[in-house]
This record gives sequence, structure tokens and C-alpha cells, in this order.
Amino acid sequence: MELYIVRHGQSVSNAGIEKDDPELTELGMRQALLLGERFQNTRFDHIYASSLLRAAQTAAGAAKYQSAPVEIVPALVEAGTRADFVPDEAAIRRECGGVVLHEKEIPCPEDPGARAKLVLETLVFPEAYGGPFDEDRIDNNGDRIRDADKKILLVSHGVFIAHLLSKLVGFPFDRNMIVSQDNTCVNLLNLFLFNDTRRVRFRRFNDVRHLPEDMIT
Repeated sequence: MELYIVRHGQSVSNAGIEKDDPELTELGMRQALLLGERFQNTRFDHIYASSLLRAAQTAAGAAKYQSAPVEIVPALVEAGTRADFVPDEAAIRRECGGVVLHEKEIPCPEDPGARAKLVLETLVFPEAYGGPFDEDRIDNNGDRIRDADKKILLVSHGVFIAHLLSKLVGFPFDRNMIVSQDNTCVNLLNLFLFNDTRRVRFRRFNDVRHLPEDMIT
């Protein structure tokens, strides 16, 4: 399975204007639309976005050429988001037409690492590891792949993405170590079983090839 983890586009807070739930800047909207153009020949089975407006707007841009709806998942919000935060659903629907609320409610523990683990166990691992082997599908290293054609897009936030990557590849999360994530960057991982053992392979990290140099933020 291919898992794409993307940071939102530039928000007004990134540009220096503090708000509780900042929207994308004009540049951030352009970044999101270029992300959508990058994905125009990729067909996602699921597109999930945080309930923070900047992530939902980015997902809407990324889904420009997709048939799968953008599903809003509150558990994908940034680390440190207030426990009592209530998303502006009206603004999300106004700015991101066609979004839906994900049908499964994922618990949101205060610890973002525990929340990242729950997100992966609920949204990703059943798709990556839950189906039968296709004996005819072999990757470039000769490994058998399960559900090779599945593709999932998660649109989230810089620090929470670091927690997701930490849980996926097994490195400890450390606030003193910065995991660089540019706006609308793409992290691409392959998840597969080899001899009934779960494997994760990094293919892209902080990839912003869809952006011209003067739009990288």
C-alpha cells in the first residue's frame, strides 16, 4: 500500500498572523492546487484531512482531480490543539465543498504519540495489512506485496506528522530533533507484509517538487 502524508499549505499563522484556526494564505491555496496537479494521475482510495481549516483546504486542493471525497478526521489535528477546540464546520463546508465527516470516531488522547498510533491503527494498518496476498504482485526487491494498489492520503500538520512518522518507522519522537516539513510537502511510504512481517519503506520525505522554488515555504 502507498501512504502519502502531506503537510497543509501556508496558513496566515505561518505568515505571522495568529488565529485559533487559521485559513490558508493566497500562496497556500496556490500550493494546494499545485499539489492537486501533482496528484492528477494518482487515484486515492481514501483522502483524510484534519478538522483544522488549513488542512481541510489543502486536502480540497489536493483532491481536485480525485473521485474519493475528503473525509474530515478530528484526530489528525496538530499536536497541542486545545482539547476543547470545536472546528468551524460551516467554514470547512464553505471553503472545501464536498467534504464529509469520517464515519469512525477515533479517540483523541492528550498524548499526540498515542493519538498517532490510534490514527494508524484505525485508518492505515487495516488497509495495508488486512487483506490477502496477491501472489502475482512482487515489488522491485522481490518481496510479495499485500493490497499493492491501495493508496491513502493523509493531510495533517508539521509536529503531528512527526509523530506519525515516528510510529511508522520506529524512531523515537524527540522535540529537540526537528523533522523538517515544508508546506504541502509529500512523505510517501510503502507498507507491506514480507513473510508475514510488517514492513515500511520510505520513498519520499519532505518532497516539494510540485512547487517552484519561490513558492517553497
